[in-house]
Amino acid sequence: MKKIIRILLPVLAVLSMTSCSRDIYVPNQVNAPLLKEKNEFKANLSLSNWQAAYAITDNIGVMVNGQYVNRAIFFDDDNDSDNDDDLFVDKNTRGGIIEGAVGFFKPVDTKKRAVFDVWAGYGNGAFKTLDGNFNSAPAGTSTAGYTLRTKFNKFFVQPAFGLSHKVVEASFATRFSLVKFYGQSMGANVFENDENRRLNFMSLGDNVVPFFEPAFTVKVGYRYVKWFGQLMFSVPMNDETYSGYEVNEYFQPVSFTMGVALNFGQWVKDAGK
Repeated sequence: MKKIIRILLPVLAVLSMTSCSRDIYVPNQVNAPLLKEKNEFKANLSLSNWQAAYAITDNIGVMVNGQYVNRAIFFDDDNDSDNDDDLFVDKNTRGGIIEGAVGFFKPVDTKKRAVFDVWAGYGNGAFKTLDGNFNSAPAGTSTAGYTLRTKFNKFFVQPAFGLSHKVVEASFATRFSLVKFYGQSMGANVFENDENRRLNFMSLGDNVVPFFEPAFTVKVGYRYVKWFGQLMFSVPMNDETYSGYEVNEYFQPVSFTMGVALNFGQWVKDAGK
């Protein structure tokens, strides 16, 4: 527990900051399916994440996850200045990831209510956002000169433990991700008059960035359909700086997602008898 607290301390430091960041990496929702048996299928659907997992045997499963972030629909363009300095959400971020994984799962009690699983997977994605200076540009200015873009590959390992019942599910997952950024580009006006910051962004892909991404998920409903909520932290596991700027200025540190969870399996049918 002390180790977990020490790792989460950087997140608490981020929470205490008052300046905003440019998010060119928004971690996708953690998929912790807690499969129990062969042919069981689970899916999670939210506004920005779509996830599915299927058990091909009594202990082996596969999953596919998709994410697309577009926050424009949540903000009023006529009142941009009110939202641009939000600590947790960069309203201009667009992009996402597609990933797949293979996992091992095993119920650990005789009634199959407690489940342990571990997944390993790969994903590829891309994000773009705007430099904050775009808000002070003359009306009608093209966004091209203020756009930051990056692509990335991600490898992850994700152990999890949870309780799965026909009414309530709860899980704690610890995803460890290795993210390699590449293909960074920026418009001519990005970080204008700040050459060190420009070098900082372009150096982002020099090294693999490791992330510790713990997630708490709760699902409530009955049998086939449940509501779910997930709180996730994303903590870079290094303290590297580039040209005097912290690497984690470009990463969203915490997120909360909600949606609908589906569950189809023989044990679900039996639970209703």
